[in-house]
Amino acid sequence: MKLALFGGSFDPPHLGHLAFARYALDALEPDQLLWLPAGRQWQKPDQIMAAGIHRVQMLKRLIAGEPRFAVDERELHRRGPSFTADTLREFAAQHPGAELMFLIGQDQYARLPTWYQAESVTELATLVVVPRAGEAVVTPAGLGPHRLRVLPLPETPISSTAVREAVAHGQDIGPMVGAEVASYIASHRLYEKKP
Repeated sequence: MKLALFGGSFDPPHLGHLAFARYALDALEPDQLLWLPAGRQWQKPDQIMAAGIHRVQMLKRLIAGEPRFAVDERELHRRGPSFTADTLREFAAQHPGAELMFLIGQDQYARLPTWYQAESVTELATLVVVPRAGEAVVTPAGLGPHRLRVLPLPETPISSTAVREAVAHGQDIGPMVGAEVASYIASHRLYEKKP
């Protein structure tokens, strides 16, 4: 069994995330790709995110119709900070013998040696790194031997920050997040500028 794990804040999830996940399905051919919305991010303790329940509901709307996609909420329900090493250990215990592939951006890959129990992360999963456009992926100093796959992705101009800013300025976000997610954000008044 092959499991691809796609973690992130997803605050909010957008069509760039979806394009990446579909590309990963084609390139990696996992049995399932699991979206892992982050709980409390230990490296960004001051970051204020939309409540987990909202991020889960937006993800479910974004990925509807693709049977190999699913949302896994374990990091939202874990007490204390979310550590990738703990998450990967849980998956390895639940799916003995499965090949775990952890999708990660080039910026996170560069910081991986600073992560909690980084050696466990590299032992438990193949790292699938998405490079920034036109940049070579360089293994960071201090990172031990690991399985690496580079997955070049067509560049997308969409970011969660841009979506939040568009909402705050009353702009149409449908082209960035799709109609279902846009409707959910509007109905729950997420990311609106406070008066």
